[in-house]
Amino acid sequence: MCVSWEDANAYTRWLSQTTGKNYRLLSEAEWEYAARAGAMTARYWGNDADRSCEHANGADRAAARQTPAAKQWEGANCDDRHAYTAPVGSYRANAFGVHDMLGNVGEWTQDCWNGDYKGAPADGSARGSGECFMRAVRGGSWDDTPLGVRSAYRVGSPIVIRLYSRGFRVARDD
Repeated sequence: MCVSWEDANAYTRWLSQTTGKNYRLLSEAEWEYAARAGAMTARYWGNDADRSCEHANGADRAAARQTPAAKQWEGANCDDRHAYTAPVGSYRANAFGVHDMLGNVGEWTQDCWNGDYKGAPADGSARGSGECFMRAVRGGSWDDTPLGVRSAYRVGSPIVIRLYSRGFRVARDD
């Protein structure tokens, strides 16, 4: 968390050089495929946002209890035990066995920001055109209401910004 898109990319370059393997940020398409894990619902566990506390860290009763501003948020009607970021793997994995795809921190992707999917690559690769001073962030974070903690949620963010609610996940090419 608290890393810019530039920081995340620098890390993938360092990791690639250090290990001799090719690491990179996920494309938006790869990210959504991994997040959905075969589900066609709003979240990999279904559509019920009030079940999110079993699966993700988002705005909920814990946030309302421990974070002054959160009392005004429309959080999930459950308690995930963490008002801020939670340790990795604190919640149930999705059907692919992947943890923390939704909530906790929004994840940088490789894609340049575009407001829609028109013209996106059909092969799942990252989109290299559009507003490239911004990149797509996926998955929502600990301070997002249920609207933001879902598989289709996406937002554009400047590549230089470092936020308490931004992080990243890496992919390795074989």
